[in-house]
Amino acid sequence: MAPMSEEHHHPRLSESAAHLGAVRSGERSRLFWVMVLTGVTMVGEFVGGVLTGSLALLGDAFHMLSHLLAIALSYVAIVIALRPAPPDKTWRYWRVEILAGLFNAIALLPVAAYVVYEAFQRLQNPRPIHPLGTLVVGAIGLVVNIISAALLHHHSKHDLNVRGAFIHMLADSASSVGVLVAGAAVWAFGWTQADPAVALAISVLILFWCVSLLRSSCRILLESVPKHMDLEEIRAAMKSVDGVLEVHDLHVWTITSRMYSLTAHVRVGEDRTVPQAEELGHRLRHLLDDRFEINHATLQFEAAQGRDLHCEHDHSPAGGHTH
Repeated sequence: MAPMSEEHHHPRLSESAAHLGAVRSGERSRLFWVMVLTGVTMVGEFVGGVLTGSLALLGDAFHMLSHLLAIALSYVAIVIALRPAPPDKTWRYWRVEILAGLFNAIALLPVAAYVVYEAFQRLQNPRPIHPLGTLVVGAIGLVVNIISAALLHHHSKHDLNVRGAFIHMLADSASSVGVLVAGAAVWAFGWTQADPAVALAISVLILFWCVSLLRSSCRILLESVPKHMDLEEIRAAMKSVDGVLEVHDLHVWTITSRMYSLTAHVRVGEDRTVPQAEELGHRLRHLLDDRFEINHATLQFEAAQGRDLHCEHDHSPAGGHTH
């Protein structure tokens, strides 16, 4: 028997998009102020690094330069995402935010690698620094970075684009702590190698954060199942709805942060009418939205034929499927 009907209209999707737009507007405002704070602090740390001769301080200033560009990119991505889109852009420009997150991760890699190189050079040939000036500038940078990170913390839990900017601010905060440690070690013990050693440790930490953000961005671009969701749990929840005999050819992926999509074939009894299937689809979509935050579900209903209807996709490692 041919498929009974296909349910794809989701009235709550427009509500979700409107809410998402309001959230993004708030994120845009916070990113703007973080850009201002980061720019001012970056200039101060660069001047301080030149005057004191501190590699850790100069490294932190260069980190902040890359972070300023990355935060500006995150800001521009939100501005673009909020723009009205032409009819052929059915998902508007939401994916620009994911591309920004990916770029932010990649942009940090050469900066961290450069500081690693310089740190090894300084470990072999230590240079004197002015510890008191390093401590003062580093402390100011730390305060600004903590304020900036606090502005982005809440939104970073749910938005990959803002998470990229937040990780940049965490990296800057770690750099500022490293600057203070290096300055204190030189001031108290005269250990000039503390400066490049701290810079090396900071770079390794930044590389670790980069890999994490890179993996998250790639998962979304590859349309993998969201990391916090279990495909079999979703399938079981759908099958628990009265009237659903089987769920197959199930796909779940992320459009952008906080926007998830699902497609599935749902097998129901032969005695189901089209209106009954539509009512069942309504219940399934509410279940998916309320329990898993999946706000766009496309469901194709199929009538039972006295045997299980499995797509090869559910069994084949290659992911091919036929009907």
